[in-house]
Amino acid sequence: MDDQQRKFISEVSFMYGLIKEDSLAYSEALAYPTIGIILLSGISDKSNRIPLHTSAGIAYTGLDSEIYTDTIVYLNKGRQEGFLDGNPVEYSDSKRSPFTIINNHKNSILGNLHLSSEEINVSFRSENRNILSGSSDAGAAAIGADIVHLSGGVDDTVKFENELRSISESVGRSYLGGLTLTWSTGKECSTEVLLPPESFKDYIILGCNFRDQRNPSDIIHESAVRHPAYAERVKRAGERAESLKKYAEEKDIKSIFELSMKDTDDYHALLEQVNVRVINARMRKLINIVRELRKETWMTYIVTGGSNVFVPIEKKDLKTVSESLGDLCDSLIPMKVAGKAHVIDSSIISN
Repeated sequence: MDDQQRKFISEVSFMYGLIKEDSLAYSEALAYPTIGIILLSGISDKSNRIPLHTSAGIAYTGLDSEIYTDTIVYLNKGRQEGFLDGNPVEYSDSKRSPFTIINNHKNSILGNLHLSSEEINVSFRSENRNILSGSSDAGAAAIGADIVHLSGGVDDTVKFENELRSISESVGRSYLGGLTLTWSTGKECSTEVLLPPESFKDYIILGCNFRDQRNPSDIIHESAVRHPAYAERVKRAGERAESLKKYAEEKDIKSIFELSMKDTDDYHALLEQVNVRVINARMRKLINIVRELRKETWMTYIVTGGSNVFVPIEKKDLKTVSESLGDLCDSLIPMKVAGKAHVIDSSIISN
C-alpha cells in the first residue's frame, strides 16, 4: 500500500468516524468485487437488469484483503445524502438509484429501530478500495448487507437480490461470495453458492491491469444480443453451468478455470463480430504469452468487459509467473477468492 492509499484510507476513516458520531444509527459493511467465470452477455432492460442467460462468477480481494467496497448506511436528521468515493451522489428516484433501494426499506429500518420521526432520513457513503473490475457488484452488495442488518432481515432473499440487481446485474456474486452460479430464464433469476473461498486456497488470480478506457457494460449487453448466433451463446452458457456445477461438486478447481478460459474466448469472439472490441493489442500479447507458458506451467486467463486480464495460477507458481508477466501490463496484483458481503460495525447511538 502506497502513501496516497494510506492517506485516502485515513481520510475515509476520519469521515466515517464523524458519521458514526453524529448518526442515530448506522451499519458499515464490506463487500468484494467480482470476476465472471461464465460471462454475462445480455440483460432484460436497463432498469430491472435481469440476465438473459445463466452466468457464474467469483468474488475477489487482494492477498491481504486490501481490495473491497466499504459502505456505511446511516440514519440522520436533515436531508438525505449519498457519497461515492467522497463525491456527492445526485438524488434520483430511478429504480437503479441506491436512494430508491434504501427508501424502499426505510419504514422497515425505522420500525426495527423503534424510530418514527419523519425528520429522519437514511443516507449512505460508499468507498471503493483498489478495485480493478466489478465495483458496482460490490457497492450493491454492501448496501444490501447494511439494509438487512438495519431492518432486521428480509422476508424473501431472492426478491431482495433482484431488487439489488437493478443497481448491478451480477450483484449476487458479491452478496454471496465464493464461486456462485446465477440461474436465469431471462425473466427470473437467482444465485447459489457453489464453492466457498476456502476451496481456492491453493490458487491465486493475477490481476493484470491495463490503464485503458473500458467499454460500458450496457454497450456490451446491447451489442451481444444482436449477434445472429446469440441463441447459441445462451445455450452454451446453460451447458457450461451444468459442467461448472459438476466441477464444483468434485472440487476440480483447474477444470473450473479451464472452462472459464474457453468461455472467455467464446464471449469475445461473439463481441468482436458485432464490432465491440475489449481485448486490445497489449492484452492480446499477454494472452498469447500465457498460452505459451501453459505448455510448462498450469495457468489460464479470463477477460471480462474491462481492461484487465485475470490469470489464475497455482499459489506455488506466483513468483515465476509474476516475473514472466509483470512487464507486459501496467500493474500486476495478486488476488484471492473472497467471501460474502458482511457487516463489520454497527450501532444505535440514540433514540
